[in-house]
Amino acid sequence: MMMFLAMDFGGTFVKHCLMDAEGNISERGQFPAPLSFREEFVNAVSTLYDRYRGQVQGLAISMPGVLDSASGYAYAAGAYSGILSKTNIYELLKDAVDVPVSIENDAKAAILAEAWLGALKGCSGGAAVIIGSGLGGGIIMDGKIRRGSHFASGEISGLMMESGNFSFDSIAGSRAGMTGFLVRVAQAKGMNPADFEISAFIQSPVREDPTKPRITGKEVFEWIEAGDEEALAAYRSWIDDLIMVIMNLKAVLDPEKIVIGGGVSRNPRLIKDLQEEFKKRMEPMKMFGMPDCDLEACRYTADANLAGAVYNWMQMYGRE
Repeated sequence: MMMFLAMDFGGTFVKHCLMDAEGNISERGQFPAPLSFREEFVNAVSTLYDRYRGQVQGLAISMPGVLDSASGYAYAAGAYSGILSKTNIYELLKDAVDVPVSIENDAKAAILAEAWLGALKGCSGGAAVIIGSGLGGGIIMDGKIRRGSHFASGEISGLMMESGNFSFDSIAGSRAGMTGFLVRVAQAKGMNPADFEISAFIQSPVREDPTKPRITGKEVFEWIEAGDEEALAAYRSWIDDLIMVIMNLKAVLDPEKIVIGGGVSRNPRLIKDLQEEFKKRMEPMKMFGMPDCDLEACRYTADANLAGAVYNWMQMYGRE
């Protein structure tokens, strides 16, 4: 059976694994995101690939940005924009990797995973909200991924969240992703956001103790479960922003199902709270005839981007 090296380039870490053509993972790991130089990005890919050279038939990449999967061209690259925007990724990696390479936008990869073997399998119309360092999205229409005329369909990170405010801190990617949530918690508790595990793309370089491990989302949810009032207030505000995104997707797309992905979707409290809030917000809309839809967690959660990257590779190059 074919084996693939899958890499998911996030704003904080690069996750990677070996995956076969049925979605089974045999090895996994992660390393800090190479955000500083183009050469750092290439070296990160080549170093990892060299470890598995001869064992894999393809390299499947998921990353943020506006990407043309067919040509390999990155019109923009999210947290990697400073080093990879307006770059052909396939050309960049041609001397480092000697197997076929595929790229796909991270959120589109996540929804491809769900359409392949996950929560959207068999759905003719669906949408995904992927909670990572920022916020991603993807759309299935008539059973196929919607890429858009400029490869930017489903870029829900750009949804505006506040009337009259068109700045970066008002977009969904800034407010409804994990970085936005953790920054909100830090501010509520009078702490330095750089002491939290937020995207290196925006974090302050000034830390009182650089050797101290950063506070993770898992720790923050432990504060919430313990009844920390400041963390709870920030959490409720964050939930409101996520529900606004979900409601807008529902109104525009009329999907059969909306799925929530990203590592934090493994937290059962988050999914339960989102489902309850979505149900409450849908009730008055249903009075006006708007049809309901299901809201649930992605099957793949933290592995969605990796699985979708592999499925994208197989769609491009075939399974044999």
